[in-house]
Amino acid sequence: MTTFSLLLFPPPHSLFITTMSFVNLLSLTIAGYMELIDKHKRYGKFFYASSSNKSKNEENHRLLSRNGMLVFYAPSFIVTLVALATIPRQDLRFIMVEYVLVFHFSKRILEVLFVHKFSGFMMVNDAITIGASYCVSTTTMIYAQYVSQELPEPSIDLKRVGLVVFFIGITGNFYHHCILSSLRKKGDKVYKIPKGGMFDLIICPHYLFEIVEFIGVSCISQTTFTLCFTLGTIFLLITRSYATRKWYILKFGDTFRKDIKAIIPYLI
Repeated sequence: MTTFSLLLFPPPHSLFITTMSFVNLLSLTIAGYMELIDKHKRYGKFFYASSSNKSKNEENHRLLSRNGMLVFYAPSFIVTLVALATIPRQDLRFIMVEYVLVFHFSKRILEVLFVHKFSGFMMVNDAITIGASYCVSTTTMIYAQYVSQELPEPSIDLKRVGLVVFFIGITGNFYHHCILSSLRKKGDKVYKIPKGGMFDLIICPHYLFEIVEFIGVSCISQTTFTLCFTLGTIFLLITRSYATRKWYILKFGDTFRKDIKAIIPYLI
């Protein structure tokens, strides 16, 4: 018996799912590589750190960051709700995957509305592209789980372990987002070095716990597609953490403690 059959459903006979598994892993890996070479998406502090990144044409095709983030998450949230309400023949694992996705995206939307503090803009086409990417990946994840109901179960059942890991991840992510939000008063646009929680050890604990969260989703799902999506997300968030640490060093110089790592305490 292979490790694959111990931990994962056998791949379904679906060219679409196989192709999307490869495309997701490849696209997220490329996105992570672009972070490493400072080719960032046109939103957040990286792209707008310099006014030279702006042009008159871009001024006419921008969204407030809060609105752009809603474009990121709202379509996927709607897809998960529709799937939960309409898809027949739902076993326990399938229902768990749907509910954690609903919880994940509803939490993201509520954070955008009530927790995060925004000071910038993002390009309309970037917001639509990222939102569409999330939506397609979420839809494929649900579809892959649906067709896997007819396949032999993995020998090792990880769904309950995955649920615990997911809630550890989403709780840690929310806690550190709250710390980031508390750094700014209303109307304040000045960046500060975050302190408290795991920010005293790593600069991106919110990304670390997001990785933990998606590992939890993978353990609940145990499909090849979700594993590929999680591996790509891990690489992307690690490289983004490196870019974030580099940005803090450039912005704050000697004020930034060099012993603070990017995403894993004492290591990287």
